Amino acid sequence: MGMNEESYKEFLKQFGSAARIIYFVVLSIFPVFLLMKWKGLKGVKWKDVEIKRLVQFLGKLLRKWHVPLALLASAGVVLHGILAIIRDFHWDFTNITGILSSIALFFLISMGFKRFKRKDRAWHLKLAITFTVFFMIHASF
Repeated sequence: MGMNEESYKEFLKQFGSAARIIYFVVLSIFPVFLLMKWKGLKGVKWKDVEIKRLVQFLGKLLRKWHVPLALLASAGVVLHGILAIIRDFHWDFTNITGILSSIALFFLISMGFKRFKRKDRAWHLKLAITFTVFFMIHASF
C-alpha cells in the first residue's frame, strides 16, 4: 500500500481495461454465430474469398477460445474488484454498477457451466446481455 492514490487507481484500471478488451472478443461469438445462420451469406464474396468460409473459420476459432478467454477476463475482473475494495471504496454509481456486474458475472459463469451440459435454458445468453449492460455502464463512468 505504499503507492500513492493516483498510481494505484491507474494500476487498478489496467485490470478492468484488459478485461474489457478480452470480453469484447468473448462476446463476439454471438454475432458471428448469428451471421453463420444467415442464409444470404452463402453467395457473398469479397474478391475471390467466400465470406461464409471466413466466418466459419472465425466461429471455430471463437468457439475454441471462448471459455479460456472468458475465465481469464473473469480473473482480471475479480482482481480488479478486490483491488477496488481494498483501498478507498465509496458507495457511488460507478462502484454500485461494478458490484452489480460482478454479481451478474458470477451467475453468468455458473450458467456457463450448465451451458456446457446443455441444461441452462438460454440463461447464459440472457445473463451475458445483462452483464454486458452493467459492465458497459460501469466502464463508461
